[in-house]
Amino acid sequence: MFNCMVILIVVAMLSPATAANQQRPQIAIIIDDIGNSRSDLKAAMLPGKLTFAVLPFTPYARAFALRAHHQDKQVMLHVPMQAIEGNKLGPGALTTLMSTSQIKLELQRSLDAIPYVAGINNHMGSYFTQVEQPMQAVMETLQNRRLFYVDSRTSEFSVAERVASRYGVPVAHRHVFLDNQTDHRYLEQQWQQLIHLARKQGQAIGIGHPYPETLAFLKKSLATIDTLGIELVYASQIVATKPSSLPSQLLKTSE
Repeated sequence: MFNCMVILIVVAMLSPATAANQQRPQIAIIIDDIGNSRSDLKAAMLPGKLTFAVLPFTPYARAFALRAHHQDKQVMLHVPMQAIEGNKLGPGALTTLMSTSQIKLELQRSLDAIPYVAGINNHMGSYFTQVEQPMQAVMETLQNRRLFYVDSRTSEFSVAERVASRYGVPVAHRHVFLDNQTDHRYLEQQWQQLIHLARKQGQAIGIGHPYPETLAFLKKSLATIDTLGIELVYASQIVATKPSSLPSQLLKTSE
């Protein structure tokens, strides 16, 4: 009887702390467009569980992935996808003119080129992500390789989450672009929006880029994130197998 009482007391003492930890709002921050510049390598030194989306076949892609992995960061593949405006895509690009087999082969080639990839997101893709059949080819590939997908939401008409759900691919979407502008006031505004959404819905994903201003802002902000009661997590910790809605006022896209 005494032993039972001791166990109950210990459980009661631990439960509030455990519950509080589980209820702590989470944010994931993905830094896109990694690999073109040697200066990108410095980004891996930022504190905490950051996620980096690396462009395939860029000069520093592999070196960055290796460094990031050894700094306990998460690595994603940042896949160039066809944009509405016809933007230049770069190597490893996927377009709607490609056959299903071509899309799968090109995506597999990109995935094989970068070590430690845990998932992918789209670079540009405002047109590609709207078209069902090409996105099916992407999700079939991710399903086979057990990878997740984060929709950068460069189009409000994206079908990515719906198709990912159909194939059982863990999926999430971007909630806030942090640095469409790089002045401090804008960065602070977007950061506060990300924190607000995390507190409101429990989780939120922000996307930024390796601009000097962004990296300097994050270095300072991430150092005090614990004081906000927010937990920084990898993108893989937020993805789910069911799609969720994105408020229309947040559909400020960035190709």
